[in-house]
Amino acid sequence: MKFTPRLPRENVNVSSTHPLAELLWLTGGLVLIALSGYLLLGLLVDWAAESVPVRAENWLGAKAAEQFPAQPSPALQHRLDLLLDRLPVASPLHDYSFRVSLQETPEVNAFALPGGRIVVFSGLLEQVESENELAMVLAHELGHYAHRDHLRRLGRGFGVTVAAMLLLGKDSFITDFVSQTFLTFEAGYSRTQETAADDYGLKLLVARYGHAGGAVDLFRRMTDRSQAGIAALFASHPHPDDRIAALERVILNNGYPVEEPETLEDENWEE
Repeated sequence: MKFTPRLPRENVNVSSTHPLAELLWLTGGLVLIALSGYLLLGLLVDWAAESVPVRAENWLGAKAAEQFPAQPSPALQHRLDLLLDRLPVASPLHDYSFRVSLQETPEVNAFALPGGRIVVFSGLLEQVESENELAMVLAHELGHYAHRDHLRRLGRGFGVTVAAMLLLGKDSFITDFVSQTFLTFEAGYSRTQETAADDYGLKLLVARYGHAGGAVDLFRRMTDRSQAGIAALFASHPHPDDRIAALERVILNNGYPVEEPETLEDENWEE
């Protein structure tokens, strides 16, 4: 029998699967791994946030506060700290030494740093029209401390950045992209966290003044104004309409009285 050489019917070096299908499978697998890692990271951070002592927070807060140096307005700074001190915080917060850090910027925002430092932008002070409104803002941030939200957000951001560096390298373009994308995605707390902080802040407001006057006034004015500075607050918080509706339900359900808020006299808040 004469042997006739021939090529094999199939090329063993070429996959029978279309390259696009392989790419989709690979991409899907990587996305699934990333999502699973993110969920696991969230669980670990939530557990760790409850265990971080205030002493450790103070160290983290000191590092974070370097990005927000004190502004040269000691008299106004003192008045803000005094207003904060008058809010009747619950016992879990007694280990903190709270203070306000005023920043000169047109953005309408405030946020909590580790260790008890609350950063308030001057753009927000220009929007408030009563002491109660400002007290509600500060009380809301105290709610984030009570629920350890600030540590959860910080922990997630740190964890994602470290994971990207370990997997992709310190100087990788993809590392920078992942970190920046995550920071944008996590710019604000979740809707559930914001609602819980609003509820906490409302309780402190009522405990301080005996009524809920001023709790929603700032949010109501925000819905009527279209300013660039206010857009920053929309980006990191639920829309004011949603916050107003939620707070008014709590006020109604608890039977909180609503009275005229205390005014901010110019000589007390401006220099």
